[in-house]
Amino acid sequence: MPMYLVTHTWPDEEALKATKEAADFFERLSALPDGIEFLASYNFDVGCYTLWKAPNKEVLEKLMEGSPTFKKNAEIVEVVQSYPPTVEYIVRTWRMVLSAAKR
Repeated sequence: MPMYLVTHTWPDEEALKATKEAADFFERLSALPDGIEFLASYNFDVGCYTLWKAPNKEVLEKLMEGSPTFKKNAEIVEVVQSYPPTVEYIVRTWRMVLSAAKR
């Protein structure tokens, strides 16, 4: 299943609102829809990173609909674990090499 890194940021003046939404959001994590797995969260001064497994990016966007501040500056990027190497990482590396060889 694809893995996604979501970067959530907000301006200083929205920090309290974003923190409330984040608390509400994380309280609801016990009732995630089938096929979505929350892996980790990392905080920084004006935001956080969250790591997910999900069937696609759109499912994660829908999951954040009840948290407008948390969602509005969210960037969702599909990622692949490179160390320790996973099968997905090795296959993507092969595909990149094959793509470069065709040029």
